[in-house]
Formats: sequence, structure tokens, C-alpha cells
Amino acid sequence: MWIGPGVRIAAGAALATLLGGCRGDTLVAPKLEATCAANPASGVDPLLVTVNLSVAGAEGPFTVGVNYGDGIAGADPDRPHTFVAAGVYTVAFTVSTARQSARCSTTVSVSPLPLVPVPIENTPPRAVFQTTPPAGPGDQIVGPAPLAIRFNMCGSSDVDHDVLRWTMDFQGDGTNEVDGTTGGGRRRDFTYPGGDYPARVRGTALRPHRERDGVGDRQPPNANKP
Repeated sequence: MWIGPGVRIAAGAALATLLGGCRGDTLVAPKLEATCAANPASGVDPLLVTVNLSVAGAEGPFTVGVNYGDGIAGADPDRPHTFVAAGVYTVAFTVSTARQSARCSTTVSVSPLPLVPVPIENTPPRAVFQTTPPAGPGDQIVGPAPLAIRFNMCGSSDVDHDVLRWTMDFQGDGTNEVDGTTGGGRRRDFTYPGGDYPARVRGTALRPHRERDGVGDRQPPNANKP
């Protein structure tokens, strides 16, 4: 159909198509997208974490729900969260508008606090040494051979309540005639023939799996016999 020079109007189905074509268009809403990242994503417990949430394509206001994966949930994406136990946690966010919804998640790895060995100071035992007969001038015991001497460390003690090991080298030759942890090791008699003997008695505190050498040493007097 023509209307005036150079103007043509379609008729029938063609006209209906031209006039009604826009009526069939579908409005496509923008896609809601959410991304999240933990900062820091790993560390030792207790670990304070802030999760950065980014939201795009929201139509109007939106709400946020967060599940930290450790039994705690919330609605404030900007609130830091502390993980108090070691483990791997999935932090999940749900973002919602009136007609849209989106989810994102991030992983947080929490390691246990490493144990640092702390050395425990050990107090030396209190060594109390006595002899019968007692030592004279110069810390020596002098008498005719054979000379019987009683060595006694029964007054010794340990403030840490460690087991005490008793060693007695009566002749000073490096051989212990007494080596034990019982009360009988604290008191012994020895009879000397003639000669000079640098006797040595030691009380050592024993700790589990480790011996505290050189603790509580006492040098008894020489046993001199003419």
C-alpha cells in the first residue's frame, strides 16, 4: 500500500509483523555474581581471617549469609572470624536479591601451634658427705692399716625429687665399688691397706631418659695410712 509519493506501508501479515515484532522480546536480567577470598588463607591456630567478598550484577539491595565451616554462621561479610582449632574449613557465602541468588566459597587451612621444647633447669642435688672416723687437718683420714672407714651420704637430698645415683670409688682408680640408686648405696664401709687413696664419692640426679652427670660431686678426704 502506498501513501503518497515514495511512501509504502506494508499490508496484511507483513504489517502485523512490523507492528508486533517488539512485543515478543524477552527481558534478560543481569547475572548475579559473587567471588570471595580469605585473607590470610592459612596459618596457625588461633587464626584471625577476613574474607573479601565481591558482588556484581545485583538488581537492587542484597543480603549475605555466611557459613564459616566450623559451626559458626553470620550475616556480616566484613566481620573477621577466628578459627580456634586446627583443620581445613570451607567458608561459604550466599548472596540474594529479590529475584537473584549466587554463591561462592573459599578454603581456610589452620595448622596447630608448633610445640617448642622448653629446657627445664635441674637443680643440683644437695650432697652431704660424712666419714667415720671424721677427716682431720688437710681433709685427710690417717690411721694404722688396716683402716676401716664408713662413707655416708644419707643426708643428701634433691629438691626436684629426681632419683639419685650413688657412686663410690674408694681407691681413686676410676673403678666404682658402689654404683646404685637404692638407699644402701648411700652408706658403705671400706677397709684400706697401707697407702694413700684419693677416694671419690658422687651423687648424681637422674632424669627420665637423661642422666645429669657431674651434679652434686663431693671429693672425700684421702685415706692415708703409715
